[in-house]
Amino acid sequence: MLNTKMKHILSILILLGFMSVASAEVDINANNLCENEQYIELCESIVGKKLKGKNTIIDFMFDKGTIVSIITVKKGENISLLADPDPSYVAKYTGEYIVYESAAEKFITEIKPSSPIVHYICDTRCKNIALYFK
Repeated sequence: MLNTKMKHILSILILLGFMSVASAEVDINANNLCENEQYIELCESIVGKKLKGKNTIIDFMFDKGTIVSIITVKKGENISLLADPDPSYVAKYTGEYIVYESAAEKFITEIKPSSPIVHYICDTRCKNIALYFK
């Protein structure tokens, strides 16, 4: 059995390990798929356009921001780009995510968000709005 001192040391090491994993930040430049030949056409068609969210329960549409790029993220990786990231804001799946900018800050969101939210993409005036990722 471990003595009390060893238990405390082990607890501290485990806690420090969780803290370092939770505070890991996604490198949006290193994970940028818009520089990948497979994604160039997709990126050219959506980067610079507005990203809107729609709550399908209350039929409410809201602006999220302007699409900056598409990145790849691993499941469980922290996707908060805030200076003090929320450790619970983690990727739900491994795959592509949208990076968008709003109020001079960048954010990461799922390409296909969880219900009841859906994403729409439109030009700058939103005359042509479309449910882009089905």
